[in-house]
Amino acid sequence: MKLKRWLFWWGPVFGWCLVIFLFSAIPTLPKVGFVWWDFVLKKTAHITEYAILFVLIVRAMVKSYQLKVPTLKIIIIALVFGLLYAISDEYHQRLVMGRTSRARDVGFDFLGMLISWYLLTYKRQWLDKIFPKTWF
Repeated sequence: MKLKRWLFWWGPVFGWCLVIFLFSAIPTLPKVGFVWWDFVLKKTAHITEYAILFVLIVRAMVKSYQLKVPTLKIIIIALVFGLLYAISDEYHQRLVMGRTSRARDVGFDFLGMLISWYLLTYKRQWLDKIFPKTWF
């Protein structure tokens, strides 16, 4: 029974990591020039991917330790895990044809996690309206 519960909370974390990995594995063709809307779309995707990953990690840790709210230790662990995953994801992109690896993208990933942290900490009542009480 404990394994089933653990998979219920941690499965989405690993599933989302797989989604991020698969998006990073898609080869792209080189672009000529700078297209601002392409830049905005891709960076928004980075922010969103890692905002979701952060929430899933925090949720899994809170539920695993049977807490009511995330502690600072859980937040820091989630940020470190997300940051390490973002770095490994950028390294993975170096190995994919047509993809590049940029430290700037890790910064956008980290920004997404910080936005999630802000929402979880200061806008909790807003999140409670969207998600059921049992979800988080």
